Amino acid sequence: MKWFFCLGLLVLVSCTPLKSSPNDERHQLELTLHEVQTNLDDVRHDINCFQTELQILDGRIKYYENTLAALKQHDLEKQQARIEQLSVQIQALEKKWLSLEKNQGRDSEELGSLSSHANETTAALSQFKDRIGELEQEIHSQNRKFDELAKLKGHIEMLAKGIQGDFRLYRVKPGDSLDKIARAHKTSVEKIKKCNNLEQDLIVVGQELKIPVD
Repeated sequence: MKWFFCLGLLVLVSCTPLKSSPNDERHQLELTLHEVQTNLDDVRHDINCFQTELQILDGRIKYYENTLAALKQHDLEKQQARIEQLSVQIQALEKKWLSLEKNQGRDSEELGSLSSHANETTAALSQFKDRIGELEQEIHSQNRKFDELAKLKGHIEMLAKGIQGDFRLYRVKPGDSLDKIARAHKTSVEKIKKCNNLEQDLIVVGQELKIPVD
């Protein structure tokens, strides 16, 4: 990670004995701090990218959920209408069958027609059964995709939380000064100014400051 690299540079600079002049050491330290600041800006940019990806994933998940619910509702309504139609046909067939039992002298053609209707009804029910099985498989496949998306979202959230741990936010109150705030948070005025890109010590009430976490 970039911040580990920055910390390694700071440790290397602080631990390695230098044989140069104080001005050279100060210049080298300023270069190192500038590189650290640049890497911190890159990390903040990565955080924004992760948050954008989370929003995109949330939108996709909601879209898939709505699409699946609409598809399921549509198929269920079609199945319900078809089942009701088949139920009416079956009731009509039962009435015809009762009528045939009472009138045994009718032609066998009507019996053949009834048999054909029964076969069609059986075939239609078999088709609906197959369709229901396909829908169940589709739902199972979508659920697995949702689980994978949820896992990916959890990993990104954990990564984002880990990256955002190098500063805390503080809102300036009446009577506050940079020195007072620095002492209260056990840091230095220079670190606060550098973290917030401040050139002067002037702050205003209500201003939100980033307080570096040592």
